Amino acid sequence: MEPETYRHMAAVEESHWWFKGRRRIVTAALRRLLGDFNPDCRILELGCGVGGNLEMLSRFGRVDAVEPDAWAAGKSREKGCATVLQGALPDHLPEDLAPAYDLIAMLDVLEHIDDAPGALAAIHGRIVRNGRLLLTVPAYPWMYGDHDRRHHHLRRYTRSTLRAELRGAGFDICFMGHFNLLLLPPAVLVRLAQRYTPFLKGDDAARGATGPANAVLNAVFALEAPLAARIPFPAGLSILAVARPV
Repeated sequence: MEPETYRHMAAVEESHWWFKGRRRIVTAALRRLLGDFNPDCRILELGCGVGGNLEMLSRFGRVDAVEPDAWAAGKSREKGCATVLQGALPDHLPEDLAPAYDLIAMLDVLEHIDDAPGALAAIHGRIVRNGRLLLTVPAYPWMYGDHDRRHHHLRRYTRSTLRAELRGAGFDICFMGHFNLLLLPPAVLVRLAQRYTPFLKGDDAARGATGPANAVLNAVFALEAPLAARIPFPAGLSILAVARPV
């Protein structure tokens, strides 16, 4: 991503409705998978950005993280929640990583990687027997727009395309469903408007980032947290998947 995108994330990731909502849903999924904190549980986050998820992940076990951008990796280290190394998928993972992990998390990372199947294949052998891969990706290729271009998204996914990539890399799907369902209708309207007017173009993460709008969007998104990690919603702006290596 562009340097200004990382800096914007560092400024808003703790309070922005979207980041907070995703953390709630991922936390619910991790509680189902891992239970309470276990000091023997090894967790790896790939593409940790500026570290907004590290404190959440550290509630469940010992965390390592990998981030390709040097500035973002430095901000992640400042959190003090994980060992953060610089590297990139699929061919440049750090040598200092543990040989295998109980959980690998890729939270809105796969869409940035040119060789996504190769990236999934590269981490297949780094998950212990009965371990899990947890990932989130943006949904619906037809919604690809200015926000995706600014964030260097190479694609958006359907459940079918994500399932095919996971199975092709040797994973079995344990759970797959959408989330951010309630805000899908207004998001579709914004995407359609962006195609015909310049006024709504730009980074979606900058809209509603502060003030009353942020509070309202946060409250709406929070309604899904108890359900989205247990019930495979048929629609929503993002996809949550849990898979195991076979």
